Amino acid sequence: MDELYTQIKPKRISEEIVNQLKDLIFEGKLVPGEKLPPERELAKSLNVSRVSLREALNTLQGMGLLEIQQGNRTFVRPITTRSIHDPLVAFSKNGPSNILKLLEIRKYLEVGSASLAAERATSEEIQQLEKILKEMEEDLKRNHLGAKSDFDFHSAIVGATHNEAYIHIMQTLYDLLQEDLRIAYGDIFRKKDKRKKLLVQHQDMLKAIRDHDPEKASKEALIHLCFAFETWEIGLSKLGKY
Repeated sequence: MDELYTQIKPKRISEEIVNQLKDLIFEGKLVPGEKLPPERELAKSLNVSRVSLREALNTLQGMGLLEIQQGNRTFVRPITTRSIHDPLVAFSKNGPSNILKLLEIRKYLEVGSASLAAERATSEEIQQLEKILKEMEEDLKRNHLGAKSDFDFHSAIVGATHNEAYIHIMQTLYDLLQEDLRIAYGDIFRKKDKRKKLLVQHQDMLKAIRDHDPEKASKEALIHLCFAFETWEIGLSKLGKY
């Protein structure tokens, strides 16, 4: 009878840390791209040693849930498994036209996220979108490209879906596309009239979300994303990438 059972071993401190941080990620309390506090501060908050904390962070990085960069800066990664993420990375690098295929997926997922955000966005999240939109307006006035504020706006809409799976899937797509789009953004949206059109489209999307009108939000998002997709397609073609 004794052979049927295995003795329970007490958990190591690092395992407790792993479980706590993993739960926070899965529950959406730590979101993709979010930076964790410095090790010293985080160890103090958890009441653990930095040795145990570092062991836990390395374990979570091995699981693909965290990314530890130079200077011990630690960020939350999307929870998509390596069996999904890694082949997509290879796909995006295997022929430039695949970037457009990923953009097409992003386009229709973002239409859905705008609709959900219109249903679920809190007053605080709408205020955050309004704040980002003002940054976009300032970028346009100063003739800045505004790539960061544009990215922040779309990320905030996805966050307002309150769907952790949606957030992680979209963040995976953003990560896959980030490098290629960053390199090409300046050439494709160099003309101010295009960036002005983008601003108006973002204003229309925000109004629909503020009005909690899912149908209108998805319609305005589709108008914006079709314009963006077509602009990327033409621009990347002129750059000789496709």
